[in-house]
Amino acid sequence: MKKHIMAISVPLMGHTNQLIALSEELVRRGYTVSFVIHPTAKTWVNHPNIQVIPWEFQSIDDEYIAEKNTFWDNISQEPHSWRSNQLMLERTITFYRPMYESLKRLLQEHHPNCLIIDRAVVPAIDLATQQQLPFIIQSRFLGQFVKPSSDQPQFGTDYPTQMKGWQKVLNSLMPRLEKGYLLPTLLKLNRMRQDCAQQQHLPNPWENQTMIVGSSFDIEPQRSLPAKVHMVGPIFSTQHKPIEGLLHDWLESDKTGVIYMAFGTLATLSTWQAKELIEGLVQTGLKVLWALPEKAQAILPSLPSTVRVESFVSQSAVLSHPNIAAFVSHCGMNSIHESLYSGKPILALPLFGDQHYNAARLIDLGVALKLSKRRFSRIDVSSKMNQLLHNPCYQKKAVDISMRLKQTDGLNQAAQIVEIMIQTT
Repeated sequence: MKKHIMAISVPLMGHTNQLIALSEELVRRGYTVSFVIHPTAKTWVNHPNIQVIPWEFQSIDDEYIAEKNTFWDNISQEPHSWRSNQLMLERTITFYRPMYESLKRLLQEHHPNCLIIDRAVVPAIDLATQQQLPFIIQSRFLGQFVKPSSDQPQFGTDYPTQMKGWQKVLNSLMPRLEKGYLLPTLLKLNRMRQDCAQQQHLPNPWENQTMIVGSSFDIEPQRSLPAKVHMVGPIFSTQHKPIEGLLHDWLESDKTGVIYMAFGTLATLSTWQAKELIEGLVQTGLKVLWALPEKAQAILPSLPSTVRVESFVSQSAVLSHPNIAAFVSHCGMNSIHESLYSGKPILALPLFGDQHYNAARLIDLGVALKLSKRRFSRIDVSSKMNQLLHNPCYQKKAVDISMRLKQTDGLNQAAQIVEIMIQTT
């Protein structure tokens, strides 16, 4: 009898991409795979042999799905990173119990042999631990799951690798200070976890667990890894959606280059940010393609004919197009992987979460320049973009990283780790 592997993810595209690619590969290898996700995201899983299991929990339509609320608008413009992290923790607490109870029912109904859990689904990790179900955590970045050495920039900071004296002092203090700031919220989350588990002991959900990290030390700072943590490289689907129709013709029509801009499906900009970005990019003389969800297009200023807006594109296909010269990005890890895999330099505009730390790492690598979300002008945008376009060092370093990333074989390595687990259970 085929072993049943169940993948579980929150309905946020940045969290699902690698997990969907891995699920497709496991089906190709002959396993029975189901994917637990909210019905509004079921179309993201379009492999005919993957069973999509609807995951509905209280208030999700009103509060969790990004299109339905202002949470991501607020967090994108929150000026203080500790406060934005606190807001995300509070959101985890709000949805912990309904997630836990609905997942408990799904596990009882479908009887999986093994789980692959997106690192953000803490209720699933806790349930698997309590029920002694074999599971693997999947994350698109290493981040804080394995701490950097004390002389490296700590996760959550935006300090460069070559820190000044004052930065070294703050770098050593920041993790402890932030933990103190977040401690009341963390304790509240742990009380919720213990209550749902009927006071059973629950360990740190990510500590001493098997984890597949779909990233690379070509991007993240090198550090030694525990035996259970596997850094496999970016995980991409083998099913590539090509660029077709009018967009294909538009990209092909001008060989001088196109600037691609996208901020994922969660991050949102204010009207002044959109205006300064467009006016600055137009000053470079290149065409601009902006992938902007329809719900966010109210921020758009009047657009010149050289700017094209699409509500959705196949980002990996766009970034791999030879006419794309550079990428303007929030620096979510999926976007970084796709950009550097295709050898494209990045103008970074980090907004929340890991994005500030990620942008700092790209600057260290020599493949990016950065804008501050709190204050930048069209002059900053055009000046920094022109540096990326006309200084060959940025392109060369991006291409060098691209060559290394293409040797990582992340999808195959990740699938092998799952196979080893399921064959030994």
